[in-house]
Amino acid sequence: MQLVIHLILFFVACSAAASQKLIIPPNALEAPFSPPTIKSVSFSGNGCPQDGGKKQISGGWQYFSVTLPDFAASYGGSKPKTVNCQAHMNLEGGEPGWQVALKDIWTKGHLELEPEVKLTQYITTYYSQDAANTGSTVQTVTTPSNSSLSRDITIHSTIPKESTVWSPCTGSDGNVGLLNVNFRIAFTSPNTNSYAYFGGGKNSTVSERWNWTWRRC
Repeated sequence: MQLVIHLILFFVACSAAASQKLIIPPNALEAPFSPPTIKSVSFSGNGCPQDGGKKQISGGWQYFSVTLPDFAASYGGSKPKTVNCQAHMNLEGGEPGWQVALKDIWTKGHLELEPEVKLTQYITTYYSQDAANTGSTVQTVTTPSNSSLSRDITIHSTIPKESTVWSPCTGSDGNVGLLNVNFRIAFTSPNTNSYAYFGGGKNSTVSERWNWTWRRC
C-alpha cells in the first residue's frame, strides 16, 4: 500500500536516527555560536490542556522534544476533527549578535486513515515581540481510494526559507525572546461515513522534535 503525501512522510522505523541529528547551516561553522537556554515552556490549546496529562520535555534547546499525551483528533469518532497545541518557549542566555529560528519539526503519532479522508497538519511560528510576523508550513496525508492505513508514523515538516521567522537580534542581556509554535491537525472528507484518527497508539504517544537554524545579525 502506497501513501500519497505532500512534502515528506517518514515512518517510525526509518526516522528515529535521522531525527536525532542537528542540521547545522554552513555559515554557523565559520563563527562561534553558543546555543541559548530554555527558561520555560508552557502550553495551550485543546490538544494540550494545562490540566491534562503531563508533557514530557527533554533534549534541551538543540534537541528539544516533547510528548503530548492528550493530543488526539478523529473523523467520525469521539475526538474533535481539528485539534491544536501551542507551545510558548522563553529563550535566554543567547549569544549577542545572533538570531535563531525554528527550522524542522518531526511529529510522531498513530494514524488510522480510511479512503477519502485527508489529514492536514498546520504549523505556525512567531515571536511574541513581533506577533504579526508569522511563518507556516502545511502537510497533507491521504490514502488511495481503495486502501486504508493503520500504523505509527512520523511527519517531517520543514519551514520554507521564505517563511522562516527569526528571533530579535540578541543583545548584551542574552534575551532571545518568546517563541510560539502552534501545531494543528485537521481531518476533512466528502464521505461522512468515513473514519480517521491521529493520536496516541497502543505503544506510542504523540510527540514532537524540533530543529533550529541561526545567523548573525
